[in-house]
Amino acid sequence: MARIIPNDNSFIAFTTTAPGGSGGAHTVTTDLVDGATNLTGFVISLNASSQGNVVPTPALDSLFETSIIGTSTATFTADFYRDDTSDTAWDTLTRGTTGYFLVSRYGGEGALNKPIAGDVIEVWPVTIVSRTSAAMSNNTVQTFTVTGSVPSEPTEAVTVQAGTGVPGIPTNLTATAASATSIVLDWDAPVGSAVTSYKVYQSSTLGGSYTEVTSGIVKAGTTATVSSLTAATAYFFKVAAVNGSGTGTQTAAKTATTPAS
Repeated sequence: MARIIPNDNSFIAFTTTAPGGSGGAHTVTTDLVDGATNLTGFVISLNASSQGNVVPTPALDSLFETSIIGTSTATFTADFYRDDTSDTAWDTLTRGTTGYFLVSRYGGEGALNKPIAGDVIEVWPVTIVSRTSAAMSNNTVQTFTVTGSVPSEPTEAVTVQAGTGVPGIPTNLTATAASATSIVLDWDAPVGSAVTSYKVYQSSTLGGSYTEVTSGIVKAGTTATVSSLTAATAYFFKVAAVNGSGTGTQTAAKTATTPAS
């Protein structure tokens, strides 16, 4: 029998991509794990814990006081190192950032203990409340402490599922005319998928062929502005997510008409 040593087994990552499912019953795929920011090498300590209480349910005909499960609360704090070449933890965990910590306390089976399909991990929804630097001192490594609120119930034992490789379909695509020559697109990232970029496709008719827009476009995160368009003209758009495994399925088309100039 061997005891578990945390720094030989743990994996801790952070993602702003929402896992599938909801509080207390999240679904995690290997795609989500692969796309998360690995913070394991920066972690000094982590305190993620939930605590419940009980509600008494006494019976008048019994002297035994029974109880049922009551409400629960959760807390999240962690200490991290800073780094002068790749300050990933500091840059990622800014105040007000909302995302999900993926925590494997006992190690995964992949490289650097990254969880793979079949491994069990924890999912902690967190909004960063504070990022406090430790006092500066000579001959001391610079560290900081993150405190996070837990806005919904964490999932403390979720089995990682095999991913499909390519990302899922982006959701909630909208198209809005911004001027006589430009249209703004907005969408949400596909749930549970690792995404590195997006492709935007354009057509002049709903059922026509769609061509990827490679000029006259500015993309930032999950928004894009398509410019150099013609006034008083209807345009149709689709969006697809991309990662190292390829390009995912395109969304359903959305249309917008530029106003007259």
